[in-house]
Order: sequence, then C-alpha cells, then structure tokens
Amino acid sequence: MASLADTDLEDRLIDRILPSRARIPADPPAGNYVVIDVTHFSTTVVELFENGAEYVHVTEQRGDEHAFKDEHPEARIGGGSSDDYTPTEGYDFFNSPTWVNDTDVAGRPTALTSTNGGAAVTDLRLAGGDDVDVYVGTLANARAVADHLDGTEKPTYMVAAGSKGKPSPEDTVGAVVIGRHVYGDSPTDAERDLYRQVTKLGKAPKYEGKADIRLNDLLEYDLRFSESAVVPKLKGQRLHDVSE
Repeated sequence: MASLADTDLEDRLIDRILPSRARIPADPPAGNYVVIDVTHFSTTVVELFENGAEYVHVTEQRGDEHAFKDEHPEARIGGGSSDDYTPTEGYDFFNSPTWVNDTDVAGRPTALTSTNGGAAVTDLRLAGGDDVDVYVGTLANARAVADHLDGTEKPTYMVAAGSKGKPSPEDTVGAVVIGRHVYGDSPTDAERDLYRQVTKLGKAPKYEGKADIRLNDLLEYDLRFSESAVVPKLKGQRLHDVSE
C-alpha cells in the first residue's frame, strides 16, 4: 500500500499536525499543542507581546471583551473590524498585527479572540486537562517556540487552525515550519523562500480588493520567519510570554 509520507520526517509531521481546528480531539491526549493561525490571530498575539502587553486574555466569545474591560479599565481590547478596516465601536484594535503596532498596550492587559485561532485556543482549554499545555505559534516565532519545547517529555502537536473547519495553506505552512524546528530539521533559506511564496500566493489575491492594511499585515508581519523570541503560553484563560 502506498504511503503518504516519503521520509521519516514527513511521517512524524503527519502524525503530529492537526490540519484544522475541526480536528482537535474531544479528549486531547497529553501534550504540547501549538495553535497556528498565521493570518492573523497568532501573529497579532506575538505583536501584542512585542509591544509590551502584560498578557492576552482569550475570550470565549466575541463581545466578552467588554466585560473584561469593565473589570480591567486599563486594558486594551480587540474585536472585529469595520468595512474600512478600523476597530468596530468600543474596541481599541482588531485582529491585525499592523494596527496593534499603533496601539498603546505596553504594560497593559489585553483581550481578544478570533473565529479560528482564538477559538482553537478555547477549544483546547475547555477540552484538555492539566496535562495539555497550549501555546500560540506563527512563522514569526517558529524557532522560539520550538526551542522552548526542546527537551520536553510530552509530545508536541501543531494545530493548523484553518478556516471554517478546513485547512488553509498559510497555517499548514506554519505547522510544517514549526514542526521542522521541533524535530531539529530547520528549513533552509531556499525552503523558507518557497514556504513564503506558498503563503503569499495563497493569501495575497484575497486582499487585493481590500484596504491596504490587510496586505501590509501579510507582507510586513505574517511572512516573517523566526524574527521574534516571544513564546505565548496559556495559563488559565490568559496567554503569557514565557520566553527567557
């Protein structure tokens, strides 16, 4: 019988990559789960920490951020975007790494979720037990997350969040890149260029008719490879940067 995997590395990646949020088990086995939503939840979370956020509270539902801000008046909260790609009324930012860089989050708690990546974090939190650890990864912090998990006894699973229950190219690329770092087979420069091209061609046409900020999110932030040392880990309902 033909095998899907051509190499031992591919065999390991196939075993450890969940190709969409819909594939998260109802009772996840013990392990480290890296949620990957390259465009744009994971990259936005990384940028929040790069800009000094104290933590990122991942709400269960869009709209819960307002109650969080009532309890934490100093917080900055993220929600949906308007037709012209500005935050909807009552929110300080939306799911955009570009916008976050113009938002004062230094030393402040923040809160947001998203349909895919944020929801995957919540799914794992609600379904997993004490032996399930949840991280957020993207291309920008791929090496940092893998280095942090190096030597752990628990298996590492890459959760490519996807969209509407289906795989998406950029999240699959992110999962493969992080997985390769986890298994000590870092992509070469030529391979990174190829991965970048797959991600760009898979997403850029979608943004051509939209506001410039979306294309900027993709080209300036989402397509960076291992430039960030941030390692977001879920503790309770909050992501904290646990990098050393």
